[in-house]
Amino acid sequence: MYRYDYTISLGVKHPSAASADISARFGMEREFFRDVGTDLRRKDGSLIRVHAFTWVLFQLPKGKDGWLMDAWPQVVETLQARAQVIQALNQEGAEIGLRIGIFGKRAWAGFELDDDLVRLMADLRVGFQLETYFPDEPPAPEADDA
Repeated sequence: MYRYDYTISLGVKHPSAASADISARFGMEREFFRDVGTDLRRKDGSLIRVHAFTWVLFQLPKGKDGWLMDAWPQVVETLQARAQVIQALNQEGAEIGLRIGIFGKRAWAGFELDDDLVRLMADLRVGFQLETYFPDEPPAPEADDA
């Protein structure tokens, strides 16, 4: 099994609250955000008015050349410390989820979700999304007919 890079983030999609308010309630710095009602511009400069919700992303553990399982205690601690905030946001209609990105180098290394984390995610109604990224296979060497 090969080590891999990973990143874990907590995403909040809220129908009306501002990202600064959500960030303050969590007591965490926003990594990325887009507030409800925010206008976007296309590359050509034309206006897009499509943001019907606030989207906030908080960075949790990252690992270089590591094992994702090593991050679970910190993730559990982070969620437990913010359980009341998560429950309140859920009651306001927010969708909250963990997003995990795995960046493999040579092969799928595999991981297991921590039992405490799974139980906590279920209790708090926290979603889960996993994205895997692996390099393209190198081209096979061509056979030499000489």
